[in-house]
Amino acid sequence: MTFIPLTRLPWRNAIANHHALPDHWIKTVSLVQRIDAWRLWLADKPSGHWLLCHHQPLEFCAALAALWESGRVAVLPADNRPETLALLLEKVDGTLPDDPGELESITPFAHPEALDPTATAVVLYTSGSTGEPVHLTKRFNQLDAELTAHAKLWPLADSGVISQVSHQHIYGLLTGVLHPLCTGTPFCGDECRYPEGLFARLQEAGAAGLKPVIVSSPAQLSRLPEHLPWSETPRPTRVFSSGAPLALEHAQHTERLLQAPVIEIYGSTESGGIAQRRQTQGTVWQALPGVELAFSDDYLSLRSPFLETPQRWWHQPDRVVPTEGGFELLGRADRLVKIAGKRVSLNHVERVLAAAEEVIEARCVDLGRTDGRMGVVVALYDAFIPHQHDTRHDLVQRMRAHLSHHLEPIAIPRYWRFVDALPSNAQGKLDRALINRLFADLDNHKIPRWLGEQRPGADSCLLTLEVPERLIFLEGHFDEYPLVPGVVMVQWAIECANDCFAELGEFQGIERLKFQRVLQPGARFTLQLTRRDDGIAFTIESHEGRHCAGQIRLQASHGGKHG
Repeated sequence: MTFIPLTRLPWRNAIANHHALPDHWIKTVSLVQRIDAWRLWLADKPSGHWLLCHHQPLEFCAALAALWESGRVAVLPADNRPETLALLLEKVDGTLPDDPGELESITPFAHPEALDPTATAVVLYTSGSTGEPVHLTKRFNQLDAELTAHAKLWPLADSGVISQVSHQHIYGLLTGVLHPLCTGTPFCGDECRYPEGLFARLQEAGAAGLKPVIVSSPAQLSRLPEHLPWSETPRPTRVFSSGAPLALEHAQHTERLLQAPVIEIYGSTESGGIAQRRQTQGTVWQALPGVELAFSDDYLSLRSPFLETPQRWWHQPDRVVPTEGGFELLGRADRLVKIAGKRVSLNHVERVLAAAEEVIEARCVDLGRTDGRMGVVVALYDAFIPHQHDTRHDLVQRMRAHLSHHLEPIAIPRYWRFVDALPSNAQGKLDRALINRLFADLDNHKIPRWLGEQRPGADSCLLTLEVPERLIFLEGHFDEYPLVPGVVMVQWAIECANDCFAELGEFQGIERLKFQRVLQPGARFTLQLTRRDDGIAFTIESHEGRHCAGQIRLQASHGGKHG
């Protein structure tokens, strides 16, 4: 299919509608109708910057095109957490609703023949690991330059694009939405974040005679299950991965299951795409078309039409080794923090920890606490996961002793979190929001210690938690044999259900409640939540067995699900 740049309004061109595809695939007729609905809604609204946060791809894409056609700028937050959106409200001229409303008849809007290439198209906010969101603007000519490179490298003829990642970020926006939009390629998202959804979308693409292209992330690919009959689906043309490093074993695992090449894209929101590789065939990264590379003292610099100032050299904060035809990544440049007036390399602390036999990987984090001490999140092999207070205490002591042979006492982390895998967001990153969750119990002595969660499906959530030794509810309950009160376990289930699922409906009571074992300080446990039509079923279990189970009865709600 012919590539049409964003400035030429590709969504207004006739595209094959692929009637065999279900409605959750974005196609021409439905998209144009929704664009006009958004244009009508915006007609009497202020110009300027508008906050756009839609997890549903059709409405997101239609609203985005309507903003552009009407000369407005889309502001894309990194996530939809209330605190994130609240920070951005004062920086925009308005916020788009979930839906502009269904209109029986819309007179097609006049639209410009072309958009100004030098105009700002989007403002992206990165969540990062430092707290305050950082904004980055992208002009139409920057986006079009990168999309042109994608079209040269990875044409989408006769394809159907299936995206498992958020379009609120540059990678998902470019690869999962704008590239197919510019080539008239059907695409979908939202319903395929889970393996079962991906499997269904692959079957739909095959039934419509389309060649699937998957836009994914390391977090998604690492969890592809063996039990689904992937051989019964059409082979994807390629599988994209970006946002974080992809382990070689996960690339090999994906290629074996899906029988398709896994293409990694290296870059950032600031730099745009820099290079690509297929890791199963080599470790060397090759520059994207139009990207000029330079190397100095193990660091990478580049000039690129994807940058805000294409003629100026951009210095990438990663260490590299130049090779014939590209480069190999060595990892991030040293991260230095000051603790009690002394400079400490977080990278060095992580490397020393990773050398311990129990440790898969570790991530040191600056918590910004008044004592100045840092925290660390340590991914352990299953055999070393602590399940109770004594084993956790002994593990911390062993880790400290191991570090003391290599580090000054001030550089040894004070706050420890042990997980089976480092938690990651939709982009495969351990961002500030996740760090805050991991260490939230330091300041809130009423909540369990959060150590991660899994989402097997839209109506299911499995949380890994721990009972903090300083939990306020342990006081007086009981002095000689402290344990978590049953009412607290139920309250945790209710609070976690509200975090996991949107619009639950009004609380009506608790049913079928059973307490089977006590839960003590330091205990590691799981909380399984399953959403049903009339409420939330929950179970609390540990390696000792089941502690508590019941159902939170709710007034029926037809609201949307948590994105």
